[in-house]
Amino acid sequence: MLPRLLLTYPRLASFVRDDIGLLSERYDVRTFAFDVQGGGGVVGRAQALARRAAEQRRWLRAEAPGADVILSWFADYHAVFPVRAGRQFGVPVAVILGGFDSNRLPELDYGVYESRWRAPLARYVLRRADLLLPVSGALIESENRFATWPRARAQGVQVHAGDLDTPYAVLPTGYEAESWSMGPAERGQTVCTVGFVSASRTVRLKGIDLLIETARRMPEVTFTVLGVTAEQQTWLRAEYTPPQNVQLLDPQPRERLAEAYGSASVYAQLSRSEGMPNVLCEAMLCGCIPVGSRVGGIPDAIGGAGEIVEAPDPVRIADAIRTAFARAPEGRQAARDHILARFTRAHRRQRFFQLLAGLAKR
Repeated sequence: MLPRLLLTYPRLASFVRDDIGLLSERYDVRTFAFDVQGGGGVVGRAQALARRAAEQRRWLRAEAPGADVILSWFADYHAVFPVRAGRQFGVPVAVILGGFDSNRLPELDYGVYESRWRAPLARYVLRRADLLLPVSGALIESENRFATWPRARAQGVQVHAGDLDTPYAVLPTGYEAESWSMGPAERGQTVCTVGFVSASRTVRLKGIDLLIETARRMPEVTFTVLGVTAEQQTWLRAEYTPPQNVQLLDPQPRERLAEAYGSASVYAQLSRSEGMPNVLCEAMLCGCIPVGSRVGGIPDAIGGAGEIVEAPDPVRIADAIRTAFARAPEGRQAARDHILARFTRAHRRQRFFQLLAGLAKR
């Protein structure tokens, strides 16, 4: 009989789905999606949260007594009752940290710590969990100048949770090389970025505003932004008036992204806050030369295979993109090799199982 693992998460994102498949190789994985569907307004959302919390408590009463490990993707309100259940039934609890639960940008109202009621719940989870699994060491403690240039702002759970002595182990995300094949060596002067843009805040959070301003300075280059909803495309055109060399495209299924990566020469990740961006790593596997901000796990993902931008300055970003173009075509294999050396699914599998086995023994 396989050991039982309880997994909770706010929504079934692609990285959560990947982990369910991986963990199912060794565990009887039982999941609870704390996705909130309810009426509009504060009252409607509060009622939906209360209903979902009651459902989660019933699930935990049934599942936790026989569980070997409890795991949560992100430290937020959905992890409070799983942590309590772990304490009640003597089941160890691990929490994967992804970014929103570790960083704070008041200017963009971003991060769990911007919420008066969610912040104390996140801190409770962080302090009561048995093990934290950040996708990047930067989520424990780091410095971000890019978002507040030139002033530095401390980031990470050690900063925002305070008095945190919970053990942690860095567990980077992992990728199947076969799913992201290398594209052609010769490509045009094209820059791509991917991000689900369904709200105006995301435009600044993912640095799409910076990409548009950079495109004005590089009219000979085609810039493609994948993942912008129709409503946000309209807003973006009215707010920023992108030049003709900027293409705004609808969200695409994940299986179609390899084609987009394979036709781009450079992939840009100009986020003002980030954990470990999956799309950046996937694009590098497809041979894109990376250009990214010095934020969160972005420098770890890029390594020496691309260009790191220190300041949110379109002039400097344009210079970095030109330097990245000069790395091609030879640099495409180097970008792929860097991900293969550090961020494969096999690496994550081995480390994940090792950490969870050690946690269960404790």
